[in-house]
Amino acid sequence: MKSTITCIHCNKDYHIWANPKDLNAWSEGGLIQEVLHYLSEGERELLLSGTCDLCWDNLYGEKDE
Repeated sequence: MKSTITCIHCNKDYHIWANPKDLNAWSEGGLIQEVLHYLSEGERELLLSGTCDLCWDNLYGEKDE
């Protein structure tokens, strides 16, 4: 299922593809990194906080790799 998420900082739309059963498992308390393990860190963060990668980097600095 494709979900469109809008970054709360830059108002840009992002499309995330996720299994509806996995999204439901997350909404029922599953750990996002376990039930949506196939999404990137940036996609999971967008779901959690509504912040895209670019805005995250601008707000908090780039992630350590």
